Amino acid sequence: MPLVKRRFFMSCREEECSKLYEIVKDRLPALSHVEFQFTSKGLLIEVYGYESDVKSAWHEIKKVAKALKEALSTRSSMKKYSVDFIVQVIKKTFSPELLVEILRRMGHRALYVREENTIFSDVSFEEITKLAGQVAEKNSLLAKISRNTSTRYYLVACSILTSLTIDDIIEISRSLGLLDESENGRFIVKTDWRSAVDKFYKYYKQSISEK
Repeated sequence: MPLVKRRFFMSCREEECSKLYEIVKDRLPALSHVEFQFTSKGLLIEVYGYESDVKSAWHEIKKVAKALKEALSTRSSMKKYSVDFIVQVIKKTFSPELLVEILRRMGHRALYVREENTIFSDVSFEEITKLAGQVAEKNSLLAKISRNTSTRYYLVACSILTSLTIDDIIEISRSLGLLDESENGRFIVKTDWRSAVDKFYKYYKQSISEK
């Protein structure tokens, strides 16, 4: 298979170009040569390698660029975020359903469309990627406390919404009758985790206002 050299130009603003470079540079297939050049009008990318790899690289660049433009768009108060794109950025998997529930309780508008694997929300690109990273990290750490997905979602949401420690959340949750402890020492949420989050968060906000 012959080696080919191609130059691709992506029209983008400074912020878009910078983020595009950071994401794309680690996702391109193995190439003999790749060079990025920032210009006043966009990002110039020169690649050299097998023709099939060059085509794959261009496909990946276009896919990331499209998702990035949608994420950074300010034409609408509700922005469109591809879940796959967020995963690429934070390099971790996360639950979009859990993220949306947390965003709503923070006072944001948020909707997850499963068929498109897309989140619509009024938060910024930086905010949603930061929060998605927190969701992924906390959910992974809490596997030691509970194997039950609903219970972990409950604890993650309460932790992010209140900034309380997990030990404090568990203690308060048990006093409110929201958590049970199994024989093996693991915890299980006693009701729908979304309803449990609402009850815990209501209690937390009331206790804060009384101080």
